[in-house]
Amino acid sequence: MNSQFKSEVGNKKGNRRRKIMFVMAVVLLLVTSPGNSGVLAAVMEETNGAKAEQKYGNIISPMSVTDITYHSLQSLGWDEGITSGDPQSRLIMFKEGRLPAYPEELLQQWPEIEITLLPEVSMLKLTGYSLDRLLDAEAALTAAFASDIEEVGEDPKIMISDHAADPLQDAGIASKKTFNILNLNSYIEKTVTQFPSARRQEVADSVAGSSPLTTGALLYQSWGWDIKEVTGDGQSLSMQSGNHNVVVAVIDSGIDASHPDLSGNIVNEGRSFVPGVNDTIDRLGHGTMIAGTIAANGQLLGVGPNLGISAYKVFDEGEADSSWVIEAIIQAVRDKVDVINLSLGTYKSLIKREDQAILIAYERALAYAYLHGVVVVASSGTDGLDISNPLQLAENLGWGKNLAVHAPGSLPGVITVSATNREHERAFYSNYGLRNMIAAPAGDYGSTWFTKGELNLLSMCLTTYPTNLPQSYLSQLVGLPAGYEFMIGTSLAAPKVSAAAALLIAEGREKGRQMSPEDVKQILFRSATDYGATGPDTDFGVGVVNVYEALKKYMRK
Repeated sequence: MNSQFKSEVGNKKGNRRRKIMFVMAVVLLLVTSPGNSGVLAAVMEETNGAKAEQKYGNIISPMSVTDITYHSLQSLGWDEGITSGDPQSRLIMFKEGRLPAYPEELLQQWPEIEITLLPEVSMLKLTGYSLDRLLDAEAALTAAFASDIEEVGEDPKIMISDHAADPLQDAGIASKKTFNILNLNSYIEKTVTQFPSARRQEVADSVAGSSPLTTGALLYQSWGWDIKEVTGDGQSLSMQSGNHNVVVAVIDSGIDASHPDLSGNIVNEGRSFVPGVNDTIDRLGHGTMIAGTIAANGQLLGVGPNLGISAYKVFDEGEADSSWVIEAIIQAVRDKVDVINLSLGTYKSLIKREDQAILIAYERALAYAYLHGVVVVASSGTDGLDISNPLQLAENLGWGKNLAVHAPGSLPGVITVSATNREHERAFYSNYGLRNMIAAPAGDYGSTWFTKGELNLLSMCLTTYPTNLPQSYLSQLVGLPAGYEFMIGTSLAAPKVSAAAALLIAEGREKGRQMSPEDVKQILFRSATDYGATGPDTDFGVGVVNVYEALKKYMRK
């Protein structure tokens, strides 16, 4: 029966060899120098020949995403007797090229189990309501395709890097009443009113000699310090502001398509990967914040105010199944986007058997994007942890003797982005440690937050937010219209790098230059502003992204 279901495309690499190579790849990524392609060298070599097409070409026609809501087995306690009202799922990773074409024939005795195939990464997902039945079906497939299967495991939850609700809730400030208890109310009002002359001077300096785009962007003029830092005070906007032939995929919670600063740059209806949710309406706010950082063009400006953006929705609530993210990456590549932004992440074990399936899926999805010329940018995470040492990271996470990795933010094939504050320091919440990452400004609560409990709004980032969601206390305090919120986090750092990458691609195309993901990465790294210790360091990586310098020094030759 086994041979009946095998794909015609074979792969002779052994299971153990593949697993060892993946662990080595992650470890090598953590120590490779910024100027070295490192762990992607082998993948890059494949792009020059037919081997890449053989490995990642059309093996089986893609199947559509199901309309079921999946939930983590781990969250249900891993009780084999569970029959839940919520569907559960398991992942089976086949060796590359060996995904069976018709596994449903084998699973006829389990008609209640749904199958999703993702041939680009040789992934099969089983979904059902009974864990016992799922495990029985998994065992049947494992027995039938023993020589073809690489790993099986859970479909774990993944989180957005920073929650888009009122950020003060995470800081322990839930209401105006709490502000008064902490004596912060008068300080915040003073922050808003204390610097009008300074802000007027900022506006004058910003408008002088910069793009006409800045003239009507009043909120950008007053609050857009983070975008100004990346764009050379708006100078890059006159050099390259993007176009709709260059598209950034926002894999997140959707985008508010009616937002006046965003609607003109949304190039399509987007796609939802959340089972049972067919729209890309942003009910969390997080994806709209990311989209505005990339391509706002109105009261606020993003780094690339004329870039195209597209929503790939994987969050409708606070969590997503990791498989949805994998599916979104693959679909974005199929749709021929140019850059993928991943402001999300989780921690997985490099040695725990249950975690290997999803790590392999990420590895293959990122390789698939790379081989098709798509730049993938991911946030480093917001736990303030050193992610460079898997052993130490596991200990800091309370995992004991283990090896941990932040996924996808520190996996091979992504540009990892950490966050800085307005004082050009590493933000307190930002994960750090990788010398071959890049940083971007994403704000904090101000220099006296921890010592005096004083919140400085000028140290936070203002970005777009769904106009139909309730305003936070902060935005109401300042008198902002609906659709704009203050936020901090590596989620706002990553899209600045995504937009910068897209602008380099746009500039390259205008000059007849085809930019590979490695080309884009190296230009961004060489043009970054070096803060901290001279050269690459563990706080800032290669430095803070500077798209103005990138365009001026490396794209105008």
